Amino acid sequence: MNSVTPLAQRIKTEARRLGFDLCRITPVTAAPHADFFAAWLAQGYSGEMAYLARNVEKRRQPALLAEKGPPFASMLVLGVDYYQFALPANLRTDPSRGLIASYAWGEDYHELIRPQLYALDAFICAQTGRTTPGKCLVDTGPVLERDWAQRAGLGFTGKNCCTIVPGMGSWIFLAVILVPEQLESDPPPTPHSPAAPTITPPAQITVQMTLEGLPPRAPLGSWEIQLEPDAPAATHTGTRTGTCGTCSRCLTACPTDAFVGPFHLDAQRCISYWTIEARSPVPRALRAQFGNRIFGCDICQEVCPWNSRLPHRQPSLPGLRAYHDRIAIPLLEGFDPATPYWRDPDAFNARFRRSPIRRAKRAGMVRNVCIALGNWGDPVAVPALIQTLEDTEPLARGHAAWALGQILRRHPLENVRAALQEATVRESVSWVEEDLRLAQSPNTQSP
Repeated sequence: MNSVTPLAQRIKTEARRLGFDLCRITPVTAAPHADFFAAWLAQGYSGEMAYLARNVEKRRQPALLAEKGPPFASMLVLGVDYYQFALPANLRTDPSRGLIASYAWGEDYHELIRPQLYALDAFICAQTGRTTPGKCLVDTGPVLERDWAQRAGLGFTGKNCCTIVPGMGSWIFLAVILVPEQLESDPPPTPHSPAAPTITPPAQITVQMTLEGLPPRAPLGSWEIQLEPDAPAATHTGTRTGTCGTCSRCLTACPTDAFVGPFHLDAQRCISYWTIEARSPVPRALRAQFGNRIFGCDICQEVCPWNSRLPHRQPSLPGLRAYHDRIAIPLLEGFDPATPYWRDPDAFNARFRRSPIRRAKRAGMVRNVCIALGNWGDPVAVPALIQTLEDTEPLARGHAAWALGQILRRHPLENVRAALQEATVRESVSWVEEDLRLAQSPNTQSP
């Protein structure tokens, strides 16, 4: 492509060559929803994710991320589509298998996308002569990516807090590059007035209203979005209206009631938070709602009409393509002496090499698997769970006790009761001991 072609277009062409499905450009200004984010943090909804409270001002003003060199003027907002296929019903409903969120079916997206960001920034440097690096971030830096995705016209934020791209859905990884070049910006979505005059327009929705919980079925805005005609996975071209309308399927489908309301997720009730981010025991009141989901949760995306009837496709980045043994793992496989990846840290690291699943660590994954085994409730899991009562990690022992208690309530097995009693005697961690005692009371529901 010759130098007559505008720089922004050359950058977008290179971005697609590198595997990015979407590339939009917006000026570096203040983040539109920084006030809500600060209030959300103040309410304690972030749980153990302490990193979210760091660099709050940089999240508000991404220009502050320019530590050396010229100030940042433009932000490239990039999207990588990771949708491949809908999980077959026979796998989703099989309680003996542990479900993995579809973003983790392949390799760790951070490691796949980050070098492509650096390559794209190097391309821009070669075009402009810049000698200082831009700021390349993929879901790890202090940037409110969904704000910028909407501001750049890449998509709109749905009631489930996901960025939704009309024609592609919400199965999108977001990344950004901040650069000092003044690049031609893409138009932000054009807002429409709400269909019902009694509904508050998006511009008048306050932080407090969102914190308290907006009406789930309220039409909270719609936007005219200019789609990228040559995006690899796009199913439509031209403009498209992006809106959730009166739909509230994502909010009502959540088994743990994690949504306070549209655009407001309480992470401390979210299955994804507990199975990936948290290092603590899962609250007993939530465990039965997890079903067989052992790493992440796609429910609020699976029920979204924007994600229905999408064609099967292959991700542009080959490393994202599904390892079929990571889609719905047999729960008991990792307890087998031949494949002891739930028991042995080295086997765990080898089994999930280059996988996002390693983020939860072995103890966290055993916790998650024990919850799924308890929800399954089949006595076939008893030997594995009894052995887990001797695990070095309290997180594993406590949730194995809970799972055995769930089985005991359905099947009065004396070996289970005896194992729980023996484990209670030797246990030194108070919350694990409490789980052991509760498990031995078959008529007591877990609090």
